Amino acid sequence: MGPLTKPFSRREMLAASAVALAAAAAPGAAGFASADAHADSHTHPAPARTAGWSWKLPPNLITPASTHRNNVFYHGEPIAFTLGAAARSYAVRDYFGNLVEHGRARGAIALRRHPPGWYKLYIYGEGTTKQWGDIVGGTFFVVFRNDRHFPQLALTTPFGPQFSDPAMHGVIGMGPIRWAVQDAAKPEEAIRELEPGIQLEHRFYTSRDRYRRPASFIAFPNGTKGKSEGVKKIVEHFQHLVEYYEPRNEPNFGATPQEFVKDELIPFHDAVKGVDRRLKVLSPGTVSIDPGLWPWLDGFFAAGGGKHIDAFSFHAYNCCNGDLWLIRESMNSLHAMLKRHGLEHIEKWQTEQGYFAAVYGSYQPRLQGRWTMLQMMAYEQYGIPKEHNYYFYDESHGFWDVPTWWENGRGGSLNPAGALMRVWSEEIYGTRFKKAFDFGDANDIYVGNLFEGPGKRVATMMSAGDTEGRVRIKLARNNGNTSGRLRLVSAFGVESHVPVTNGVAEIPVPELPVYLPLTAGETLTVIPERWGKNLALQTGVTARASGNGAQTAAAASVDIAKIHNGQLENWYWSQLPGSAPWGESVKKFPVTVELTLPAPAHIGRVVLFCAPPWQWQGTLLNFDLQVRGKGGARWTTVGRVREDPKTFGVYTPLTRCTVDSFFSDRWIFQFALDHARLKSARFDSLRLLIHNCTWGGGATGLVAQAGGQCWKSPTFAIREIRVYG
Repeated sequence: MGPLTKPFSRREMLAASAVALAAAAAPGAAGFASADAHADSHTHPAPARTAGWSWKLPPNLITPASTHRNNVFYHGEPIAFTLGAAARSYAVRDYFGNLVEHGRARGAIALRRHPPGWYKLYIYGEGTTKQWGDIVGGTFFVVFRNDRHFPQLALTTPFGPQFSDPAMHGVIGMGPIRWAVQDAAKPEEAIRELEPGIQLEHRFYTSRDRYRRPASFIAFPNGTKGKSEGVKKIVEHFQHLVEYYEPRNEPNFGATPQEFVKDELIPFHDAVKGVDRRLKVLSPGTVSIDPGLWPWLDGFFAAGGGKHIDAFSFHAYNCCNGDLWLIRESMNSLHAMLKRHGLEHIEKWQTEQGYFAAVYGSYQPRLQGRWTMLQMMAYEQYGIPKEHNYYFYDESHGFWDVPTWWENGRGGSLNPAGALMRVWSEEIYGTRFKKAFDFGDANDIYVGNLFEGPGKRVATMMSAGDTEGRVRIKLARNNGNTSGRLRLVSAFGVESHVPVTNGVAEIPVPELPVYLPLTAGETLTVIPERWGKNLALQTGVTARASGNGAQTAAAASVDIAKIHNGQLENWYWSQLPGSAPWGESVKKFPVTVELTLPAPAHIGRVVLFCAPPWQWQGTLLNFDLQVRGKGGARWTTVGRVREDPKTFGVYTPLTRCTVDSFFSDRWIFQFALDHARLKSARFDSLRLLIHNCTWGGGATGLVAQAGGQCWKSPTFAIREIRVYG
């Protein structure tokens, strides 16, 4: 998506429509909040919410300053900030929304030495205004482990051009930068602009971790038609530092595939290869690889495009959205397409994608964190390591239409993607993807990889959306020791241990990666889940809901049978009528969703898949799982969920947001019905008694008021209910 050049389409984020809907949301809706989780927020007044970015800044604004570039501290270092005269108190929250520190403030504060992680600092003043509450400033900071494989920055370390930060890329191991040549007809100008940044990238990033082979690439977003001489001069200059080159940004806009191949790709390929045959051409870099792009891509290959590329590049809009199924569907479809054209073994690059932390007025750090890490984890299985996965983009620089940045302004603090990618880079340093783990019947819930390198192996796994996931593993040791403990590293680098008994351990696997570094002589395998037959797929199963059937959007499915058809529908894949999961807007709680089996049966496990919260697709917050025997009059509660939305009003000057939502985005729920009183019982009916749900993509109505990507009322979607005997 070129900066400010491309009109929004059905593939982009539907941002304009969602913001307009949010503006129409009921102004009083707020949802509930946990007093324990948000004790500090209850002592401070909330700001006015403006259904979008809140541009005006407090007149007594404080910008906290530290002695560390980007507020990056290393574990054990003092954490201190210089404030201003208007500061009266402060609070610190972690990535999960927990209040971890608060106190009085004056001109400066010295914080506790916090463990590795990502943190948000709030600065409060004395007075209160309707527009900002009592916020006068704030920032974010991270605590990293001091890993010798990664460089450190000085306050004076320079930045690159084009709102990129190649030095911080190296500190994080973030992946490549897409260096953009705006006009190939002006090669000398392009070389002058890019030279300092590419030198920094080589110093801080591409010269590191040679086993994973970090790479650099240059793109020509505005095309190279008729500019082959300029292309050649640029390639000649950078050939020893830059290996990959891409001729145009999203050529599907404005050119037929035949025109693009003939007029741009072939001359571009010849110009690059004319400098050095070992240099590589990336293309076509379409806006997506969803079904809407298949005709264009087939035309690209039919026109001979595959013969003039060394690596297939694409952008991943609506090919992830925090959904493991959507990632697999898009990548499996891409592989099938490449195989049809004899290119199943071609190198693949993702050259534009990023995820929101600041969501049009609602700050939702856990959305960016989960979506980013799920894509990184799954893409490794499809041959796209982080070194071939460009995160768009580094710095907040005014492109507020797509606010996916991981760095808040030039020299600013980091959003969660930066902290999470640092630990990802640390743990898999010096390794490459070896294999994917098989979770058996839980393969739709978990994703896991084994990485290996010279003298190093690490297993990593995460849930696609269950914050309470658990996986059993088998650990073998050459010394025959079947007990003891196994080291576990959290997504932010906090270390702990899990017990191993008779060679088996149970690993907590939440919605972020966990890492299991293996010592010499240790072998880890996952024990696959075998839950038996899915009773919900039987002939004769029926479903019904107590709601009035009012739908959340024209795309939402009215066919409630979809909740037990064995498919995990997601409208964002094909965006065609009928492709969405079943969903409902709620006028009044409680509501019920019920499945009836054709005959009574023992029920051992229930797995509920809602939808990853985004725009009109929402998940459940508060519900009971109940069962009933045939002809029975009473429902028995066998499971209960009470999710805290962790959402409250507060102004964040750095991102212009008026709401913080630390909601976990949990949308997968697992229930093991192994209670002694249920072992011999048989049931033919199962229902969800729903007391509260999200507002689509927003945890509560506050997100709607702030302009987040959500719906105008409480709305949920159910993709599948699986019932195992």
